[in-house]
Amino acid sequence: MESHDVVLRKTGEGRAYYEGCQTAVGLPGVAGMFALLSEDEERHAEALKAQQEGVLVDLPQSRTLDGARFILRNLAVQLSGLEQLDEELVCVSRAMDFEAASVRLYGQLAREAQHHWEKELYLKIAADDEMHFTLLEQMRELLEILPEDVQDLPKH
Repeated sequence: MESHDVVLRKTGEGRAYYEGCQTAVGLPGVAGMFALLSEDEERHAEALKAQQEGVLVDLPQSRTLDGARFILRNLAVQLSGLEQLDEELVCVSRAMDFEAASVRLYGQLAREAQHHWEKELYLKIAADDEMHFTLLEQMRELLEILPEDVQDLPKH
């Protein structure tokens, strides 16, 4: 299987995983984060498919960072009084593994790219996935806070 085929399969799996997590978790903020990540995976898949067809692709800017900032600021309020966050933590941890593997894969593809524009596309996707990893890491840290500790967080 060619590396491009692996990338397209991986992107499809990422989108499907994020959509599954979006419905599995109970917190609207966490579900919202997974919706944003799913949108980015769709954006990546469309760009990669166009690239395979020989189209010069300019990946549009991700909306994830702006949406995630809002979600992370409000997550502490949503956590108040909750005790069970097992499903959320599992989904976030697996998503972090996926994003870390994606960064490595797209970095490798960028190094192997034959054309400058292909290299740029892979580097942009890798940068998006690094951002995803960082946002998921911040979300995991919030989810790991003990419920009684949430009371001490500043509310915005």
